[in-house]
Amino acid sequence: MSDNKSVFPTSDPAPMPRRGWIIAAVVVVVVVVATAVVLVLNRGDSSTSDGPPVTAPTASAPASASTPDGGSGFTGTTVDKLGHPVQLPANPAGELLPQNARTPTDRNDAPAGLIWEKLYDLPVVPFSTSDGPSTITDGIPQGWSRTPQGAALAGISILALLLGAPDEPSMTVENTLVSGDPQVIRNEVSSSRPVRQVALDNPELAGGTMQGVTVTRFSPSFATVRVAAGPVYTDDHPSGAYAVSTLNLTWDEGTWKLIITTESPGRPEYRDSIAGMTPWVD
Repeated sequence: MSDNKSVFPTSDPAPMPRRGWIIAAVVVVVVVVATAVVLVLNRGDSSTSDGPPVTAPTASAPASASTPDGGSGFTGTTVDKLGHPVQLPANPAGELLPQNARTPTDRNDAPAGLIWEKLYDLPVVPFSTSDGPSTITDGIPQGWSRTPQGAALAGISILALLLGAPDEPSMTVENTLVSGDPQVIRNEVSSSRPVRQVALDNPELAGGTMQGVTVTRFSPSFATVRVAAGPVYTDDHPSGAYAVSTLNLTWDEGTWKLIITTESPGRPEYRDSIAGMTPWVD
């Protein structure tokens, strides 16, 4: 993104020590997602839906996958910076879960069977048993339901992989799961890509799970999702604050795609509390 509205800083922020360790303002979703992302939309919030949620039916069959590399299952469990469990899949692209649970009826309930997986040694991505992802194509987990929960899963995942995955899967995400002007997308992604190397060089700057999620707008063709990471500690927020980011998605070609413009995503809004948001961690 532009220099003053980059999704991710391209140099290390000044971290603040806290309880013997450093929590930085960079928080990868999923996206952000990813590192701390996104500005508040100029259009503002809407707590009303643009249309009824499209509820995914119960699926009894296991998720389908094209996962040739790394095998299947999990090799272990780790934790993110705040101690929340993160699974380590044998396949760097992720381990799909059976899609055998129903989408929650409340659009702001967390998806069923939610877990977080660490992919490609960096991005932390959510997986569920109700709303996807249901397939892995070209090294990218995808196949989210056309529901509020599916949109939230997609937004976090797309941004986390776009900016945190290695070049080849990141390019696949850019070419298939992002919506907007191609040149703008290329410029915005290029300016933010150094975050992967920054986070690999200093794991304390890598992102983790999202603490809270809210779907503020939803229709079968468009969704606005707010995600909260942290708490983070910076010079401006020495006592800690949550980085709340806003993601816009569109349903296109049978999938949710993250909308990227010169303004969105952008810098996060910092809040002392995420009261009212749905926890996506235990």
